[in-house]
Amino acid sequence: MSLLQSSLYLVVGACTATGLGAFFSPSSPSTDESGQAVRAPAALVITSPRICAALEVYTLATENDWGLRATIAQAVLNGYNETGRVPDCAAGVSAALANDFSSYRWQLALDAVDAVASGSYSVSPDACARANTVVPLSTEVATSPVVARARCVIYDLAFVEVH
Repeated sequence: MSLLQSSLYLVVGACTATGLGAFFSPSSPSTDESGQAVRAPAALVITSPRICAALEVYTLATENDWGLRATIAQAVLNGYNETGRVPDCAAGVSAALANDFSSYRWQLALDAVDAVASGSYSVSPDACARANTVVPLSTEVATSPVVARARCVIYDLAFVEVH
């Protein structure tokens, strides 16, 4: 590797680390130098399966439980695979960043998604591994007949296979 390439990688890495550090700071909500709240661009679109699944894990995993995070990740990724698309989750990411964002919890969510997606962690039992929908039991949807047939329930979340 040439000195120029090394320097370029160093500069890009430093800029990225500095930018991400400012972007993912735990302050609530983020502000710029003038004290104005930082807003996501209006046209921001995020359809990365990794990021959107991590958002679901970050949002739904209220307990510090690796199995719970991995099961949420598996169900969300199964849902994406079944529908053949990933919905735009930019609004959810923006909301998460604006409300007491925890970079530690975000990293745990990313780790769970990565482990499930790579196959290095397998969710079990099979009823949990096949689920493609996560339903919080504290919602009105929790009384639906589909949720009543749930074979996988962890804490206050039902993991359901819906076709």
